[in-house]
Amino acid sequence: MNAFRRLAVVAVVTASAGPALADPIEGPVTHTDQLVVVTPNAPIVITNGVQQPQQAPQAYGPSTVAPVTVAAATNGAPQNESWDNVSHINGSLVKVGERSDYLLKYKKLNIATNPIGWMFGIYGLSASYAVSQNIAIRGDANIVNIDNESGYEVGISAPIYFRRVYSGPFIEPGLISRGSSDNSDSAYSCIDCGSTSYKMVGPEVLFGWHWTFDSGLNVAMAFGAARNMNSDGGSSDPEPAGYFRIGYAM
Repeated sequence: MNAFRRLAVVAVVTASAGPALADPIEGPVTHTDQLVVVTPNAPIVITNGVQQPQQAPQAYGPSTVAPVTVAAATNGAPQNESWDNVSHINGSLVKVGERSDYLLKYKKLNIATNPIGWMFGIYGLSASYAVSQNIAIRGDANIVNIDNESGYEVGISAPIYFRRVYSGPFIEPGLISRGSSDNSDSAYSCIDCGSTSYKMVGPEVLFGWHWTFDSGLNVAMAFGAARNMNSDGGSSDPEPAGYFRIGYAM
């Protein structure tokens, strides 16, 4: 009798433990050709023999790092040029020579001159230094020697750029000093021949535009007016002022 009682107890325990181990599946069962491979990184899902893209795994704990999403080409076109041979910023295409238009970093020093003026006897040099993202200090000196006329022009100014130094529109207040002398009479044999001279010192205000390319080469043009404040004589009416320069920024 003890053997039968033990067999009955084992049968009851087995019957009661069955539902706890496996629940019956309700509804139809669907079979797919999907294989899930669990790895230390993200799980790999293979459906019908094709691996499906998965998101990057996330790190948990105090040093949690957000997953990095890498943009992929969506047009399906093959890559036929190396990225080292394409002008771009962080993967976005930019026209050649215009990358500096999108960068906050700016060049400090700019040296410029008017190469066309050198062909006519106007020799000048200009130097600018950026003190902030929108303001620079500029100094220039010019010597004029055309036929029998000689002269000079020196100036100091502070161009204020609306966008960024050496790029785009700017307004340029400053001070200018000019002097010239006409020695045409001395070229002829005459008595009591003299030369005429002219001097001016005063403020000037110019408005211009500056183009700077990725190479550092740049072009600047400005036009405006200056007023003669010289008390030694001469007209105090506004006089035209301006310049055209080609330079290199570094």
